[in-house]
Amino acid sequence: MINEIKNKIHLLHNIYIKHKYFIKKKSYSMDGEDLFIIDYFKHRKLGFYVDVGCYHPIHRNNTFLLHNKGWHGINIDIHKFSIDLFDYLRPNDFNYNLAVSNKNQILDMYFQKHLSQLSTIEEGQSKKVFQGNIKKKKINAVTLDSILEKIKTDSLKIDLLDIDVEGADFKVLEGFSIEKYKPELICIEIHQKNIKESLISKYLHNFKYELIWSGVFSHIFKSKA
Repeated sequence: MINEIKNKIHLLHNIYIKHKYFIKKKSYSMDGEDLFIIDYFKHRKLGFYVDVGCYHPIHRNNTFLLHNKGWHGINIDIHKFSIDLFDYLRPNDFNYNLAVSNKNQILDMYFQKHLSQLSTIEEGQSKKVFQGNIKKKKINAVTLDSILEKIKTDSLKIDLLDIDVEGADFKVLEGFSIEKYKPELICIEIHQKNIKESLISKYLHNFKYELIWSGVFSHIFKSKA
């Protein structure tokens, strides 16, 4: 009972005090991604997003403006506390505490805190970007297709697919039937300097996606279909 109270206080503090939920902001993304996305969909009243590596429902989040507009969707993160936050603020969404990869398996996750954007299933990425001690634990990893099939979204159009999983972004695409679901926009992290020569960009180009916006790390592709 005491732990439940502590967890609830921690959750409320992380939303209302630390990230000032009641103070409206123009943008909630790290680099203005949400401003481009909300403008692109300005004439669409309702829609569906899939956010892989959702992290936090307010802080550095690309779908909060869409959620406020009335959209709903799927939020997935490898940290349970992240999903606790989404369950509280977005109870009508599908919220999953899972890793997403190119096949269903048990993997090691590498992290330093129980709420962090830098957590990853890629050991090399953790050694590259983490500073200090790296923690490790097992987590259930599934393909994005497995999640979509579970909630029966075959007839539901995905308007935005947002992927930010610290080095495992391409593996998410490998486990996703892009031709079947055909998201209109895909926002994904690419760390190579030459974006068009990156593996992700070439992969999306093969499925008739074109780059229409770039930030520091995130890049948005639009389906030509």
